[in-house]
Amino acid sequence: MRVSGSLANSRWLAVFLALALWLVCLPSTASAAETTTVSISVPTGPLEAGEQFSISIEVAPGTPIAGMQFDLSFDASLATVSTVEEGDLLNQGGATSFFNSGSIDNQEGKITGVFGSITTPGVTVSTPGTFATITFTSRKQRESCPLSLSNVIVGDKEGKAIPVSFDNEGSPSATVQRPVFHLWVLSVIVGVALMLIAATATGILLRRRQMVRALETHRPRR
Repeated sequence: MRVSGSLANSRWLAVFLALALWLVCLPSTASAAETTTVSISVPTGPLEAGEQFSISIEVAPGTPIAGMQFDLSFDASLATVSTVEEGDLLNQGGATSFFNSGSIDNQEGKITGVFGSITTPGVTVSTPGTFATITFTSRKQRESCPLSLSNVIVGDKEGKAIPVSFDNEGSPSATVQRPVFHLWVLSVIVGVALMLIAATATGILLRRRQMVRALETHRPRR
């Protein structure tokens, strides 16, 4: 009975992982929801050489959301990126979240793979907030530094992409590209899968120890 229980757990784990991969491979489709607005907030005034400045990715949800991802391009001859930090968007109301700051390439002028998601089960946010804050250092004196958003996905708690628009009046342009997959959904799926694997492995080890103890107890004494 102990062995069959372990096999049953393994089968459930295999089914979950197969389902997770199927969900990740689903095409990105917009749900019938109100449009969520994404904008870039930038400092005003000229930038001096060597001066640090920050921009923020602002989100005004049109419908309850649970995660987001984006890439950002900038002019590497004008500025370099030092940090990408999570804002307050996904932590409203005491919610917990997972945030990946992405990969910074100051040679090409790109930040790729920034994503975050709420990890508190069933929780979403509807109030506007800052998804990420990016700190730059200016290379030379300049009035502005061109920026461009791409691969932007905002999703609901079911992992479905929702309609997004951009409000960048007086700020850098933003563009959307077809996403390859839901990075933030993948992070949650991988986290749950790892927990299931750990729980299954722990259960197997405990059962083996119980079997060894049972055999030692019933072993005939000489």
